[in-house]
Amino acid sequence: MELSMKQEKENALLGRKEVLGNLAFSGATPSNKEIQEALAKKYNVPAEQVAVKHVYGDFGGITGKFEAHVYTSKEQLLKIEPKKKEKKAVAGAPTAK
Repeated sequence: MELSMKQEKENALLGRKEVLGNLAFSGATPSNKEIQEALAKKYNVPAEQVAVKHVYGDFGGITGKFEAHVYTSKEQLLKIEPKKKEKKAVAGAPTAK
């Protein structure tokens, strides 16, 4: 996977860098986790300070676009980013096998 940055905007008020970029890959579209780790390596920060917002894969292609935020600290990320809700099992619902 290869990342290229298209736009970087420093947002000092929120303590983050807002990044837009392109990605090239072979096989399946990379997961958010893979993109998060690649951006953390590129910006020399821990992966927990990177929030991947969107990944847009080109239909049938090996390229795509992404949006991400690189925070100055983990505390800042936890303060700003919305919390993910955990899915609860519904009683009587069929389970996936």
